[in-house]
Amino acid sequence: MFSLGRIDEYFWGREYYSGIYWSLQYLLTTTLPLKYQIETGHLVNLIFSLATIVGVGQLGKEFFNKKVGKIIFLILFFYPIFFGHMSINSKDTILAFSHIWIALLLLKYLRKQHYKNSTNINHYVISIGVLAAAATGIQIFFLGSLIPFFLFALLEIFFFKKIINKDFDKKKFLYDLVKCFLVFYFLLIFFWIDVHSNILILPFKIFMAALSNTYMTGWPFNLVNGDYYLSHEVPKLYFLINIIYKSPEYLLITYPFFFILILKSNAFFKKEFIFFNYKIWLIFFILIFPNLVSFIIPFPLYDGARLFLWILPYFCIIPGLTIYYLIENFNHIKSKLALFFLLPCVIYFLFNFFMITPYQYTYLNIFNAESENRYRKFENDYWGTSIKELVKYAKFEDKKVLKISTCGISSNIAKFYLNKKRNVFYKFVDFRESDYLIMTNRVTSVVEKNTGSEKMINCFDKYKGSNISAVSRNGLVLSVIRKVH
Repeated sequence: MFSLGRIDEYFWGREYYSGIYWSLQYLLTTTLPLKYQIETGHLVNLIFSLATIVGVGQLGKEFFNKKVGKIIFLILFFYPIFFGHMSINSKDTILAFSHIWIALLLLKYLRKQHYKNSTNINHYVISIGVLAAAATGIQIFFLGSLIPFFLFALLEIFFFKKIINKDFDKKKFLYDLVKCFLVFYFLLIFFWIDVHSNILILPFKIFMAALSNTYMTGWPFNLVNGDYYLSHEVPKLYFLINIIYKSPEYLLITYPFFFILILKSNAFFKKEFIFFNYKIWLIFFILIFPNLVSFIIPFPLYDGARLFLWILPYFCIIPGLTIYYLIENFNHIKSKLALFFLLPCVIYFLFNFFMITPYQYTYLNIFNAESENRYRKFENDYWGTSIKELVKYAKFEDKKVLKISTCGISSNIAKFYLNKKRNVFYKFVDFRESDYLIMTNRVTSVVEKNTGSEKMINCFDKYKGSNISAVSRNGLVLSVIRKVH
């Protein structure tokens, strides 16, 4: 940032990002000893992730009550996809943090805007602008995910008026909206060095380029429920498919339970929570919105539900309400039966949750195929977190210099852990010259000999040989070191 854009080193796609969050993370990591740089980075990510869980608990409290908030807090904390990303993910966790706290601050703003003491109101407005800028700096489409909130605020202010006070000032709202945008835009641009030459045109030009799909980001291939796709051609129900196959079984069961309760016991919810149906429609709109957008914009999707991490806190609200109802109505025989049915599912999930430690984000539920074939269902260890364990316990042949290649992970990851292994000497070569391959089940491509056409295949199936080391949890193979035949 202090070079004013004159940086000799270039990394791919830098012009598409503002460095707000990474600048903060870099500042924190460099204030502590450099030998703890990785640990500090993980700690920063963990703090924001935990703050997200606290935020959804507070949102549940504001929307419903304190008990519901606590239940939602616990559900999200033990959600495998979210839990597994909490420390290692420096992108999507901050999006989830920003999203949930913007929702909470917006709700408080709508309720308290009419208060005479405007100090807190200004804090809400400025905080929303800061959070929006921080998240947009990481993902340029973040603002699009806030559209449900924007529509909700407009409808609430000008039509429904269920949450706002009768003294709500519409003119002040417009003034605060402008103030929020200015805070957002100033922070975003200040840290976005590649648009400093034209701050009024370049940000929008880059946004339109990303929208038109001329900028391809992330991994180009995808494995979705056993089928291979290019990342910009994944099924329209991509998020829903990932949720169905990667969520805890008990969590999925609570959804049909909830719909039954809405039909049979809606009076209970209306009595317990003011404007209950109104709030539920908003939650479902937030959950459905990404799928609606995917039908219009072919944005590349990859790494399972990672890019949708910000939706998971809202996904936990319905299960929270269902469990709250069953606990509050435990004296009813149907509630007892439902809880006794859910309890073994929860215990079974928790057992699997702890058994796959520390690779919770690779969790697959019982709706997938047999364990030994699950590597053909989804890409699992796309972060390569199991490579540390893989290399640590590997026993290589006694050779002077090992010829190694990788598939599915960066060679830098393998080098980092190989350097920690004593009496191992290696060099990285083309796979055709290699003795060993270090792999996860990432999707790659292969050229067919007969037709000369290119097809997609996962690394495990592409390269034949015998495994000298493998990391697996609950029968699912996450990574291997394969001796090439």
